[in-house]
Amino acid sequence: MRSRFDAFGKNVLRDTLTRVGDAGTEVEVIAASQTMDVWYVPDPARAASRAELGLLGELAAEPCQFEPFHDTPGPGELRGCVRKQLHWHHELERRAGGDVPFQRLCLLSSGRPATVLDAFGFQPDPGRPGLYRTAPGWRVDLVVISELPRTRETLLLRLLGAGAVLRDAIRELTALPEDAWERSIALPWLVRLRFELPPEPSARAALDPEEEEEIVTEVQQWFEQLKQSLRDEGLKEGQIQMLARQFEKKLRRPLAEAERSVLAERFDRLGPDRLDDVLLELPADALAAWLADPTAR
Repeated sequence: MRSRFDAFGKNVLRDTLTRVGDAGTEVEVIAASQTMDVWYVPDPARAASRAELGLLGELAAEPCQFEPFHDTPGPGELRGCVRKQLHWHHELERRAGGDVPFQRLCLLSSGRPATVLDAFGFQPDPGRPGLYRTAPGWRVDLVVISELPRTRETLLLRLLGAGAVLRDAIRELTALPEDAWERSIALPWLVRLRFELPPEPSARAALDPEEEEEIVTEVQQWFEQLKQSLRDEGLKEGQIQMLARQFEKKLRRPLAEAERSVLAERFDRLGPDRLDDVLLELPADALAAWLADPTAR
């Protein structure tokens, strides 16, 4: 891989595509002793899930070689990817013992590679901002991540961007609900990126020191917020467990699972002070009735 950010993008891309098919990284192109960043084959049974991926889902409708570039690629990088595409098709036909459909190649570029677009005759797809295609026979697409609309369906792709695009995507990702599938895929790799980037700019590859410093700061802030959230969550769980033990002592019996759920819900809704008051003021039979009453306060 070309940089830590490229490795981050490759892993996020692979894990996203694994939701809708088989996706592997560093797939060896045997004839050329090269590796593709991500080789993907769709699972027809997961077409509905693929629709959630927006543009990436459309690109993932058929077998595809994905090559993400954190730095804008030039003609040499494009030729290298096409060389892998041709060698891999040859290898697939060798394995199959006959003709197989020519697979698609998709380059994901953080910025606009004007030289590549002009030199190789890419044309914009009128229905998809940021997507460019060559003549159909080449089966090569190019996504300019900085030109993608800021919608949730492009979020995972924009996390493969650079500079302000990447920083905005990180903020959008961390603002999603806790159970959002995008968070489960990308946040672990963001945490790993934070640890893999050395803290001192002088110790990092000088591709763009200012950008790396900004991204490290962004991820560091999120990571500190996550740690505080986990501490708060742990404190809350501890308080609920302590209250549950006190309720059990007063009731002289273990709490049922449903009663524990009621206690946790009322901890959030009424607050710990109200639960302390109930525990102190109500006798055991009234306390049991309070737990059983859905309208109790």
